[in-house]
Amino acid sequence: MLKSHPRGFTLIELVMTMIIVSIVSIPLSLLIGAHIESVFLSERDVMAENLACHEMEKVNNMTYANIATASFSNYEGYAYDLTRTVTYVQGDGASVESLKKIQVEVKKAGETNVITRSVTYLAKNVAYGI
Repeated sequence: MLKSHPRGFTLIELVMTMIIVSIVSIPLSLLIGAHIESVFLSERDVMAENLACHEMEKVNNMTYANIATASFSNYEGYAYDLTRTVTYVQGDGASVESLKKIQVEVKKAGETNVITRSVTYLAKNVAYGI
């Protein structure tokens, strides 16, 4: 008569399986963690860039005389702080012709690091071309 062998795994087979799974899962978990972090950073950066573009559109629709330096907390209801800095590059407020530099900086609310910065220039009474 043949002696039957019990079915199942030996302790050595189970330990080897656990080692192989560990070797594969540790780098995979690190990769997934890095991916999740990059998704959150990307979302933050895109939001900040969109808010800066929105502010630049508002500036482009303002009259030249009304464009001034301003700061906003929780800009447009979002957890971002926005600072608009206006400086005269040429001329001043009393000049017939002048050039303003408008810089918009966006930060996460309560943080000090600038996420994005946009710059544009607007001219008053400057003729371009002929």
